[in-house]
Amino acid sequence: MNIAAQNSRPVQRSRWAPVLIIGLAVAVLGGTLAWSALDLRSRIRAQIVQGDGEILDAVTLMQHRNDQAAGETLASLADPGEQFQLALKVSKLRNVLGVRLYSSDGKFVNAFPAYITETALPSADLEPLQNLQPVSRFAAAAPMQEQDLLAETNHPTAPLLFVEVPLRMDDQRQLAGVIQFLMDGSRIARQCAALDRNLALKFSAAFVVGAGILIAGLGLALRRVERANRKLAERTKNLLQANRELALAARTSAVGAVASHLIHGLKNPLSGLRHFVHAHNAEHGGGSDTEWQTALVTAQRMEELINRVVRVLQEQHAGVEYEISIAELTEMLAQKAKPLAAATGVRFETKVQLDRMLSNRDADLILLILENLVQNGMEATAAGKTVEVNVTAAAGAMVFEVRDQGSGLSPVMEARLFMPCTSGKKNGGGIGLAISKQLAQSLGAKLELAGTSAAGCTFRLMVPPPAATDTIQHAVAENILAANLPD
Repeated sequence: MNIAAQNSRPVQRSRWAPVLIIGLAVAVLGGTLAWSALDLRSRIRAQIVQGDGEILDAVTLMQHRNDQAAGETLASLADPGEQFQLALKVSKLRNVLGVRLYSSDGKFVNAFPAYITETALPSADLEPLQNLQPVSRFAAAAPMQEQDLLAETNHPTAPLLFVEVPLRMDDQRQLAGVIQFLMDGSRIARQCAALDRNLALKFSAAFVVGAGILIAGLGLALRRVERANRKLAERTKNLLQANRELALAARTSAVGAVASHLIHGLKNPLSGLRHFVHAHNAEHGGGSDTEWQTALVTAQRMEELINRVVRVLQEQHAGVEYEISIAELTEMLAQKAKPLAAATGVRFETKVQLDRMLSNRDADLILLILENLVQNGMEATAAGKTVEVNVTAAAGAMVFEVRDQGSGLSPVMEARLFMPCTSGKKNGGGIGLAISKQLAQSLGAKLELAGTSAAGCTFRLMVPPPAATDTIQHAVAENILAANLPD
């Protein structure tokens, strides 16, 4: 049962688990889309910026060839003067703010206009330029005073595009120099802003649609999992209940076997003992011997108690079912106790603080137990005093307490209280409490000595709810009836 209980724990999940799962999935989707959008943005921006470099490289090469065809070149492009003339011609293009001329090893040579600041060629750009590949760099907010000597120190930043074009030797295989064009980057900035808006819109749309589909799909899947989880929890609960019932049946089957063996072992010997004592009395003066008379009464009482137990269990096995209220049960108990109370001079009282219906099966066994406890209490209580039965409820169980005002039990008697052949009464057989204990166990109930002192004893019978007693009673009745007891 402990194993089943442990297995049931994973079934119980926090009500926030689906929210956390869906939230995590949406976060992963959003992160993936954001990473994809940023990567795509970076690639497209690089293509936009690099496009101007490729165009200016083609324009510069075409201008040089046109100059050669028109005879306007005086030397090869290895000459810095020829390079600078070519740079000036290409710089007349729109959006070119200035040019810088660098040698093939990246050293500054000249600039136009003259107020363009002298700066070194970035070392990272030199390798692709030596491979005769143009380089473009875009600065969305470049400080103008770093490029323009006439710019004020508090001049606002501006978007700039730096395009570096390789100048080729006549064999087209070797770098002769580098022209750096400083261009207005407003157009690039507008294209990048439009790209960002477009990607943000598409990313948002993709995220909303994807998240909606994901939430719907996961929600449906989680609902199915939840339904399966509830079914599993219900089946686990049923399994736990079945385990409890099996364990209870196994335990009470042993109790029933003990009760069957006890009753079967006592019924016939008690019957023979009663006949023997009765015959002895008849032969010796018709009951003038007090000890033999007491023995006869004791044997008759024990035989009657066992016969009643067998009769009740046979009635239960016969399937006769009806209900009795606790008030009716205590009234029947009072009627049975009335003759003994009159004989002993002991007052008998009942206090019922519980309104509940009992099956006849439960009521019969409870009545047998209480009747025996009341009889023991009356025999232990002096005339004029009281034996009281209280009926209450505790934690769903019915609690029956029988209190007498006798002299209490000795420690020796208390230690062996429910063992057969143990009695604190003179000439007592010690069988009543042992049978009552077995009957209580057959109910799934608990019979115990709640307290003892010089002021009296209190016995407590705690009976669980009716549903918990059905399996036990059936097992005990089967065991007792299987013992082939005579009717």
